Amino acid sequence: MYGTKKSVMRRIGAAALFALEIWLAAWLAGVFMHTALPAWLTAAAAAAGFAAAFFLPGVSGRLCRWGGAACALLAVSLGVMMMIYTRSAAYCEVDNGKAALYADKKVMVVVPHQDDEINLAGGVMEEYIRYGSEVYVVYVTNGDYRVPAKQRLKEAINALAALGVDEEHIIFLGYGDGCRDDDGNALYNSSASVGSLSGHAYTYALADHPPFREGRLYTRQNVLEDIRDVILAHRPDVIYGVDCDLHQDHQLAALLFDRAVGEILRDTDYKPLVYKGFAYSTAFKATDDFYRLNIKSTIDPGESLRVFAPGVYDWSERVRMPMSAGSLSRSMLSSRLFAAALAHRSQDEAEKIFRVVNGDKVFWRRETTSLCYAAQVTASSGDAGVLTDFLLGDTSNVLDPANNVTGIWHSETGDGERTVEVAFDTPQSIRRIKLYDDPSPRSNILNATISFDNGDEIDTGALSPLGSETVIEVSEDSVRSFTVRITEYEGDAPGLTEIEAYSGAFDAGVSFVKLMNGDGDFVYDYYIDPSGTERFSLYAYGCSASAESYEISCTGDEGCRTYADGESVVVQCPVGKSCEVTVTDGVNADTAVFRSSGSDELPYGMKAEIILREEWMKFCQVMNEIHDIEFILDRAFAIKKAELMDKLAYLRWGVRRVGEIVFGA
Repeated sequence: MYGTKKSVMRRIGAAALFALEIWLAAWLAGVFMHTALPAWLTAAAAAAGFAAAFFLPGVSGRLCRWGGAACALLAVSLGVMMMIYTRSAAYCEVDNGKAALYADKKVMVVVPHQDDEINLAGGVMEEYIRYGSEVYVVYVTNGDYRVPAKQRLKEAINALAALGVDEEHIIFLGYGDGCRDDDGNALYNSSASVGSLSGHAYTYALADHPPFREGRLYTRQNVLEDIRDVILAHRPDVIYGVDCDLHQDHQLAALLFDRAVGEILRDTDYKPLVYKGFAYSTAFKATDDFYRLNIKSTIDPGESLRVFAPGVYDWSERVRMPMSAGSLSRSMLSSRLFAAALAHRSQDEAEKIFRVVNGDKVFWRRETTSLCYAAQVTASSGDAGVLTDFLLGDTSNVLDPANNVTGIWHSETGDGERTVEVAFDTPQSIRRIKLYDDPSPRSNILNATISFDNGDEIDTGALSPLGSETVIEVSEDSVRSFTVRITEYEGDAPGLTEIEAYSGAFDAGVSFVKLMNGDGDFVYDYYIDPSGTERFSLYAYGCSASAESYEISCTGDEGCRTYADGESVVVQCPVGKSCEVTVTDGVNADTAVFRSSGSDELPYGMKAEIILREEWMKFCQVMNEIHDIEFILDRAFAIKKAELMDKLAYLRWGVRRVGEIVFGA
């Protein structure tokens, strides 16, 4: 009835091809319409196409050609549209007013794994380079747990090349990923040399890019020494270090970095600017909020900020570093950070980059000029050494850090004095003292008395809870010693993590100003409120935040203008117009582009890109499920094979045993 078997198979093939073309055309049409067509409708259309091509063999060839042409036309149109959009979606890089922050510096970024450089400081490194600074990136481990080190190290080199970092500025310390000793202790908490999960026990890297020190045993002390020595070898002006994320290698890098800095501050006169930030909670595991009309700032992750003692960093005290506009875009495809993330193929960083890219990078400044690092610190009981080690808490088990917090000075039971004394070799002037309370919510100092050797005293009142800093302003000269005596507290035993003293007011060390909208989001290339008028404020670090302190100017299309209104900067931009607004005090400046479309709708191309990404993520999920099924089947077959081999071995043993009994052989 339907012809020969061969002709039937050809008709089935043609019908299947036409059905596939209908499905593809429907999918492409859905992208153009910014909505996926109902699955039943797509399936029905594909089934109808299959039936038409099969039962009308005389026109099946033409149907396939028409379907192929339609798909090709839609695909080419979509490709051209997305190409035009991605190019136009890149933010305009017009700001050149951050020299006081980014210019002429040597910068070091210390991270545990290859890809954490993007999570921690992506968007900031590019700005340093654009302003002529040198950027060095130090990787503590080779990230060789699941992926060979050779692959990950080359990925890091390629990723940093996309951001403008020279390969000679990339330093691999060469330690293993996820190291444990024979008792299961992680490297940070082990007193012995350990092996990595990849089977290595000595530092290594690439043949043409060796580690900082080759052939070093995997020990905690060696990691500490290498972090300290790589910092001293380069003496950067600014150091960015990762803090305690939910990963044992991140905690290893964070805590040993702090210890290394503490040793440097005690033993040398080198005082770099140090910023601590997170690769997970504010980046890799943050909210996926990239697709917005205007770029959003980093969201407060709350208690998940830090894996233990999260309260040591007050969110309101964060330093918000402005991003490189060249790394920002309304299309991820035209972002430099996306290009860098693509290089980290083994880590699927390109899938996570939508969580990483925000309008700011947040850090906490750790001051390094405390007089206490050169002082003698003693206590009426307990270990006073932890009070000047630069660590804001420690852990005896990085595999369960929240339940094993250490590194806190506690007065011992029966100590009625509860006193810490800080003594100097030479008289000092003191203007600020910082006290860091025990980060436990169950232990809080309600008051302490600070006594100076000249007889002056001051009560602190309740310290900031959860381990964040409390600053006590004083004005004391010729101080040879002072004591801190805890007089009131709640909980079993009062405790402190650090004591710091400074001879002057806080010095930011750098300065910058940035325009931000009413939600606190930094402004770069900005679509203004549909009304055409919007108020903005200034985020300032190391300089004034008052709009009245700045000269404000506007250049661009006719009808656009800007002016200061008290603490606000008002921008007016008619529909269809655009302009550049600059605020400057002669040293610090910020320039942003403002546009007005009369709408707050997302651009057409962004909507299409969102759908394309969603469909791609569905495809990736299916592929992952297929991989999981293959793994399960492989594992099942491996188990069956092992069982069979065991049975055969038992059978062979039985035959030999019977032979021995029967034949005596």
